[in-house]
Amino acid sequence: MGKKIFVSYKYHDEDVAVLDGYTHGTARDYVDYLQDHSFSGDDLNKAEDDNEDLSDFKEDTIKSKLRDKIWDSSITLILVSPNMVDILKREDDQWIPWEVAYSLRTETRNKTRSLPNGMLAIVLPDRSESYDYFITHETLIDDEGKSNEVRTLHTGNTFKIIRDNMFNQKIPTTSIMQGEIVYFGESSYIITVSWEDFINNPDTYLDRATDLKENKIDDYELCKRP
Repeated sequence: MGKKIFVSYKYHDEDVAVLDGYTHGTARDYVDYLQDHSFSGDDLNKAEDDNEDLSDFKEDTIKSKLRDKIWDSSITLILVSPNMVDILKREDDQWIPWEVAYSLRTETRNKTRSLPNGMLAIVLPDRSESYDYFITHETLIDDEGKSNEVRTLHTGNTFKIIRDNMFNQKIPTTSIMQGEIVYFGESSYIITVSWEDFINNPDTYLDRATDLKENKIDDYELCKRP
């Protein structure tokens, strides 16, 4: 693959399916799997340990901690897990929103510009090996009477900066089916995929994220603040 990748995830989320051969029993196992399998030979940076409390940090401190890891990466993977959001903390006191924010910014350093990363949200299975907490499917009938398999993303189950960068294409292609808005094509800058689909064909999804970053980024209204 040859891509430099940053991974943002909730280290201690235990409400994920157990991966055979891994011992943490948390979302961290999925990062280790990526390192051991899909990204062998690639430059993969792991995000901060979420034990560290950000509530007393100033933005400059957070920036100094993240900039070196994210600076020269070209793609950010967000591992979506059931308890990635700590509802007892402000969102800007948690790591993931800042990691996503810095992944989307244009920064200049030593006269070199770092452009926004390509973004993938990889949804991890929960303990029952289901993705339904974030991805569900249904059949809707269009105006011509045809059945369409439609995927729904439950973006309310994640951070605001993530959901604001989904369905954010400036001029999306949509249709109304049974009273619901259905989006077509690359309607979101942050592309969403299940863990199973991603590991079965990672290059397809990495290439899609790269194409948006390099060729179509102006088609999206990016939210860059946590």
